[in-house]
Amino acid sequence: MQPTLRILLVDDNPHDRGMVRRELRNEFGEIRFKEVINESELAAALARAEFDIVITDYQIRWTNGLNVLRAVRERLPLCPVLMFTATGTEEIAVEAMKAGLDDYIVKNRHHAVRLRGAVRAALDRAETRRRADRIESRLQALLAQLHIGAFHCSLDGRFLDVNPAMISLLGCEREEDAYEMSLASLFADQSEAESFREQIVESGLPQEIEIEVQGPSGESRTFRLCAMRIDHCGKRQWIDGLLEDVTVRRRAERQARQATIAYAQICTLSPRERQVLEEVVAGNSNKNIAQHLDISEKTVERHRSHLMKKLNIRSMAALVRLATQAEQALQPISGE
Repeated sequence: MQPTLRILLVDDNPHDRGMVRRELRNEFGEIRFKEVINESELAAALARAEFDIVITDYQIRWTNGLNVLRAVRERLPLCPVLMFTATGTEEIAVEAMKAGLDDYIVKNRHHAVRLRGAVRAALDRAETRRRADRIESRLQALLAQLHIGAFHCSLDGRFLDVNPAMISLLGCEREEDAYEMSLASLFADQSEAESFREQIVESGLPQEIEIEVQGPSGESRTFRLCAMRIDHCGKRQWIDGLLEDVTVRRRAERQARQATIAYAQICTLSPRERQVLEEVVAGNSNKNIAQHLDISEKTVERHRSHLMKKLNIRSMAALVRLATQAEQALQPISGE
């Protein structure tokens, strides 16, 4: 079952309030009206916020429809507001629409039927806005959990809006500090920064780049920057984007590549050389290796010399490092 529609009706003319009730009940059936005829009743109704939509006259003895609209918007930004009036003008209608009015209907018997469609359309738009707001909230929560910065900036790259993760990634202690920065602040090479910004503005397509950034203590961090120009009404308006710290991921990828290369090098050794390598890495002396493998010390020395040449390694430290990297590969070092 659909919940009962709740309407806040702000109009000090009882005849007009009756016309609104009749028209809307013909369309929506059961409706719960809260009728407001003075300032204190409006304040109390806004405080309770127990309504789905507001319908207000423009000319009211104690105020006007624009003031009602502003009061509702301040308290409930997503609540739809309609103005149903016989005393407004085109200038008032324009001003009201700029202030966030959902629709403006001239109050007479011929136009009253239009109120039905206007209410339904306003409720549908309000639900769409609420759904978008919920999606935006979930997205922001997800970005915060993943520590991904989201930003909104002007076409020249100045930050206009940033989420908390972005503030942290920029190395700012305060939100105000972020608004003194721009996309160029992320780049060590300003010509690269300007080239990337121009690509975003001119192409109109998503642009992506990875940049190396020096942290406050001098450590190097890798950022993945994605941005796109947003157009509105056929005009270039702003740039939206995401910033992600991929330092750990890229470091792991480099280590994985190094491990694969190291393992491939180890695989070029003969089975005996690999056995000697394992003994050497374990810290055993030539004498102990000879005993373990039942070969002479001279043979051990020869195998050590051969494997060092094959691996193009000149020190024990480098040999141990290579063997350690190889152990991180998918296939461990093993004898044949």
